[in-house]
Amino acid sequence: MKVAGTLSAAALLALLAISPAALATGTAHAAAAKPRALAPPSVKLPYEARMVSCTRSPKTDLRTAVVGASMRPIADGTRLALKVDLYQRPLAGGRWTLRADVPGLGAWSQPSDPSIGTRSNDVYKYRQAVGRLVVPYSYRFRVAFRWSDASGRVVREETATTGLCREPDLRPDLVITSATVEPGVTERTAIYTVAVRNIGRSAAVNIGISSATSGIRAIRRLGPLESTEMVFVGPPCTAELPPQTFTVDPSNLIDEARETNNSLVASCPATLDRP
Repeated sequence: MKVAGTLSAAALLALLAISPAALATGTAHAAAAKPRALAPPSVKLPYEARMVSCTRSPKTDLRTAVVGASMRPIADGTRLALKVDLYQRPLAGGRWTLRADVPGLGAWSQPSDPSIGTRSNDVYKYRQAVGRLVVPYSYRFRVAFRWSDASGRVVREETATTGLCREPDLRPDLVITSATVEPGVTERTAIYTVAVRNIGRSAAVNIGISSATSGIRAIRRLGPLESTEMVFVGPPCTAELPPQTFTVDPSNLIDEARETNNSLVASCPATLDRP
């Protein structure tokens, strides 16, 4: 016999919004957890610009940066065009400046085949190499993309910047670190010992060293941070004669990081002065 006013077990469960399974385990949730939203799929841009390669070298002719760019047609944008500019900045820091002297850059370029862009799977690919980069600088390319409709009206424009091409100064740097004097075999001669060092980051070969009165000598090779000494026979240090000046690479045949530190004046000890 049922008692009036008493809820059945099923009605009680419905009222409390507790499932029989949750009740059996002793766990109850006031509301069901919201489903986690799925991340939207990544959208592939219809354009790309990147630094394809960066060649570092102590030789100016071998320093290059190569830019690669590509673009695809979009809705109502079947005519494709892009423009590439090169910017540089000192490695030590500072502002980026436009290199406006590079042939082939700074002008809009279009596919040689005008039909490229009229099909959905078309891709316009562009590649440009820039050489003879100066050091020490960083370089990057900025690419502008433009889509136009069949009548030539611009429907979209975008820009992208590539990664960096860092060009450190890898050239040799020759310097005369000392020029010492000793008495010669006769009173009319002196022995000059000249120390030469390469403080640069690459080797130098066929290095000439000269003075006005002692002729020229040659060093076959000096690697980075290597030193050597050369001996010259010249006039003695006297009050009447000017001190000997020695110069490394006197004809400027070697491309160096600095050209202002190649000479040194020999110091004449007081004991060798002959009035």
